[in-house]
Amino acid sequence: MTIRKCSLALVFLLDTALFSANGQVPQQEKIPFDAHKTFQLKGTNILLPPGHYILFQIKPNDRYQFALYQGDMTHSPVAMSQAVRIYYSLGKLPGKAQMLMEPDESSPQNTPVLEGWNVPGDYGWEVMRVTPKHSEIGKVQTKR
Repeated sequence: MTIRKCSLALVFLLDTALFSANGQVPQQEKIPFDAHKTFQLKGTNILLPPGHYILFQIKPNDRYQFALYQGDMTHSPVAMSQAVRIYYSLGKLPGKAQMLMEPDESSPQNTPVLEGWNVPGDYGWEVMRVTPKHSEIGKVQTKR
């Protein structure tokens, strides 16, 4: 084998190894959604007004932490959320994104509570704990 062929083979192998390593970096999920009614964050007395929201996985290495942004991501998040996976059988993966809201039966208004969300073609997420960001509380209502 000539030096030129060995060099080309080495370059090809290095390129393949580097390309494969880059493909294994976890991606952060970004789930935009619109709320058409006032809704409550699970486990809190926080009511959020109708509008556009974004759930964003804040760390690629911590797949269970999400920030909830109101409007866009140019301001601080209104809350941080800890979520766990909802596993579906492979034939029953969700076909579209969907926010999982359940009515709060203890309130007279039956305010919907954000319980989780589904990602199309993937497993869903169930909210386990929500931590409101106190600096943003003035922009949202608290239940009385």
